[in-house]
Amino acid sequence: MRTPQKKHWAVISALFIIVTCCLLSFSVGSALESRTNWATEAYLKNRESVVFIQGDKIDERRGGIADPDRTFNGMGSGIVIDERGFIITNYHVIRDIRQIQIKTYEGNDYIATLVAKDTDTDLALIKINSRTPLRPISFGRSHDLMPGEVCLAIGNPYGYVHSLTDGRISAVNRDVEVNGSSLVYRGAIQTNTEINPGNSGGPLINIHGEMIGINVAIRQGATGIAFATPVDLVVEVAAKLMREVVNQQVVHGITVSQNEPRDFDAVKRFIIRVESVESNSPAALAGIRRGDILMGIGKHTLINKLDFYRALLDLRANEEIAFSLFRNNEILDIAVAVGSPRNAALASRNAASPPASQPTAQPAAAAPRTAGNVVSPTEWDRLVWENLGIQYAVMSAQEFERTHQQFLAKFDGGIIVRAVRDGSPAEMTGFIPGDLLVGIGPWATTTANDIRFIGGQEWAKLRAEREILPADVIRDGTHYAAEIPMR
Repeated sequence: MRTPQKKHWAVISALFIIVTCCLLSFSVGSALESRTNWATEAYLKNRESVVFIQGDKIDERRGGIADPDRTFNGMGSGIVIDERGFIITNYHVIRDIRQIQIKTYEGNDYIATLVAKDTDTDLALIKINSRTPLRPISFGRSHDLMPGEVCLAIGNPYGYVHSLTDGRISAVNRDVEVNGSSLVYRGAIQTNTEINPGNSGGPLINIHGEMIGINVAIRQGATGIAFATPVDLVVEVAAKLMREVVNQQVVHGITVSQNEPRDFDAVKRFIIRVESVESNSPAALAGIRRGDILMGIGKHTLINKLDFYRALLDLRANEEIAFSLFRNNEILDIAVAVGSPRNAALASRNAASPPASQPTAQPAAAAPRTAGNVVSPTEWDRLVWENLGIQYAVMSAQEFERTHQQFLAKFDGGIIVRAVRDGSPAEMTGFIPGDLLVGIGPWATTTANDIRFIGGQEWAKLRAEREILPADVIRDGTHYAAEIPMR
């Protein structure tokens, strides 16, 4: 049986063990904390947003003649700007690379494709099809950088992947000419951060772990003189390159600008303002106006102009997305159903009601009676191909009634465009295979004789009398008013 005294010492021993363990744990935690600083935290925050780029480049300096059989291994860095695999880098890093090979921080290998480039700023947008979402870089600002600020670079110098170097900003707003090239880096950041071949295309990062520039060049023969393109310019150019991607996917009808906020020094986000809205575009039809300030699109908060285009990636035609905007001291949420880019050539001409001077298609009863004039259908169709520039098939009245019920009050049928001749009036109008022509000029186009009459027998006369010929087209369930150039 244990005495009270023995129980007392047992309790004291247990407490001693617990306190000792806590002190050891605290000591280890304190030691780890003492080793952590802004640079280690910035590196941990951004390392997954930097990729290693390599590939064989053609050696173009053999006797001054390009020799595709002589290659060398090019290498550089890239920065993830969207989780779907979009990466920004220097164009000189991937220029002339036969196959752009990407390695992520996790060690995954990909082949990238060049999406768009801007040779004036030496920036390029590339893309990989990542198996998992990537981690985009955190953007800072470069408008108020000061000499003496500490910074670091993450990159792949000489193939030593994901290396960190640090230094300070030496100067700002330098114009740097590249030897043997017409390229000039405008307003560059000068830094004494160690930059080597392989760092190009990687980020320059501030004390908050935010990207403030893309490392682009070093001064040959010097020590501690390197240059970076300011992040504000990078964002502007990246937005322009991303716009090319979005415009191939959807049509929205908005032009935006990236403006400085009033509290210039305190705010990191830009003001994204609607500069123009194309008439009859999805944005105009939804009620978005010039001067609106965009706050967010879908799940994306708009910090800069690039975010505007990132928010529109992967949308499909007729898909709705919410635009959050500020207007007249009020926040509004407006749903915009984006359109199809293949309709863009016609959409700009489409109106709720055609102008009074523009003839519209008449009911089929007014169609030209041309049967007696068609001597050889094959010959007339050849003229339609040469003059108007289309091959076609007639949609039966029954098929039109079944598939286009919403247009029965206005049209009785149409012809289907099967092919469009390069350089023809049809191509210049924007016709594409699959369009349904329901009227040209004052005539309905419901039979083969109708199109043969217009594109064959009457074409020369129409060209002499008209500069444009109105046309009515149905595409993807929407009616468009188009204009066929005649001269």
